[in-house]
This record gives sequence, structure tokens and C-alpha cells, in this order.
Amino acid sequence: MKICIFSDIHGNGPAFNAAYGMITSEKADINIFLGDLCGYYYDQLEILDRLTAIPKLSAVKGNHDHIFLSIINGNSELGVTYMKKYGYSMENLLNNDTAGLVHWLSGLPESCAVADTAVSCYHGSPWDLMEGYVYPDSRIDRFLDYPELYFLLGHTHYPMVRHIGDKFIINPGSLGQPRNGGWPTYAVVDCMAETVTFREVLYDKKELIARIDRIGDMNPYLKKVLVR
Repeated sequence: MKICIFSDIHGNGPAFNAAYGMITSEKADINIFLGDLCGYYYDQLEILDRLTAIPKLSAVKGNHDHIFLSIINGNSELGVTYMKKYGYSMENLLNNDTAGLVHWLSGLPESCAVADTAVSCYHGSPWDLMEGYVYPDSRIDRFLDYPELYFLLGHTHYPMVRHIGDKFIINPGSLGQPRNGGWPTYAVVDCMAETVTFREVLYDKKELIARIDRIGDMNPYLKKVLVR
């Protein structure tokens, strides 16, 4: 089985548009989005239209998606805290018609398994579904407590493939905000050959940086993480 996995788009439309054709051209048996359409940048609604057009798509909810749903369901205090920490992404999103996004995200599970395989999918980790961080240097012995062979994880924005026993722990990195100093990435997993291949996605960052400036988002991290 060939599985294409990607994660943490975070409203980065230019990066996702560059990745979209690459992902669909993989012609994978299943495409899996590991969560976090929301947060940081500004093109969530435009991305949603293309994301849901990807064939054979499965998806799980991410922590920023969960925060968006909490805010839109009335948690205004969380909205204020979010804007101070992450910038104007959420405020910009809430000024638009989000009914379709709310409907789609509300229907996503917090984890999923690929039918007839030993593959499980989480935004965070099996023991902390949306907030668990598993980095390239984290201890991974806890995965031995779970029966699956393949664990597909998002959340950290660091591409990773690690082994313990006969198990694979895989993170495709982030399509919207990589934190390893590289380009956005996704991954292709061949379960039969037991291989994991990472694909880099090149795009023009200037378009997104100009958008940050036009919106007047003063959070310096939003641009710094794109160019480091």
C-alpha cells in the first residue's frame, strides 16, 4: 500500500497550492492529512476547497483546528489569548463565512486507523491525541505499548522517520510552517517495501510575507520561521 501523508498546513495557501499537484500526482492508495488546517496564516477557506478535492482523503483534527472550533462555539477569552500568541490568523478567519469549514472540521476524528492495515494516524501521539509532541530526539519506547506497526504523526513540524522494534514512527513535517530550517515537506510511505520518502515543496515565500505585511500582523515569528 502506498500512503501519502501531509500535515500542519496552517493557512499557508502559496505552499499548499504548490504541494497540491505533487500530492495528487503521487496517485497513492490513500492520502492522509494529519491535522491543523487552521492557525498562523490566512488562506484556510481557499485551501479547504482544494484539500477536500484530493481523492481518497482521510484526515484527523489538529490542536489549532480544535481551538478554532472552541472559539467559534463561544470561547471569546480563548480567541483573545490566541491572537496575542499567534497573530491575526484566527481573527481574519472569523471575519469570513466559516460554515463549511466548521462542518468539515467538526466531522473529523481525533485519530484514525487505515482499514486492513497496521497503520494508525494522530495529530499528536497515541497517548495525547492532539497535543503529544514526538520529536526526532524524543524517547519512543512508549510506542512498544501499542499494537500498530506504523504510527503517522503531525504537530511538531519536523520531518522524521524512526524505528523501534518492528515499528515505524513517521512525521511528514509541515506543509505550512516547517521548523527544521528547510522547505515544506510531505511523505510517501510504501508499506510493502517498508520505505519512507520525503518530498520538498518549493514555493515563492515572498507572496506570503507580503500578505503578512498587508494584514499588519506584528508577530515577528510568522515571518522569521519562514526564512530561517
